[in-house]
Amino acid sequence: MTTEERLDRLEALAETTLLAIQQLAHQQGSNHQEMRTNIRDVVSMITVLAQSADEDRAIIREIQGEVRGLQTENRRILDHLLNKEDLNE
Repeated sequence: MTTEERLDRLEALAETTLLAIQQLAHQQGSNHQEMRTNIRDVVSMITVLAQSADEDRAIIREIQGEVRGLQTENRRILDHLLNKEDLNE
């Protein structure tokens, strides 16, 4: 094999290697972009879930307030009825 043939083979090998490196770099960049997109999607979903949880907590607090009000009203009614019984005896 002549020196020129060896140089041609080395040049072809270098070009092939360069193309492979470029493809890997592109794939890696693509993977990083996909990861960034996935992370953004996950963060977005977490934000929506957090907002939903906040809304749920507000609703629960409102219901708890209504239940406390009903309990107070029931106690007053019971006290009133028990006092009437005491007066009738």
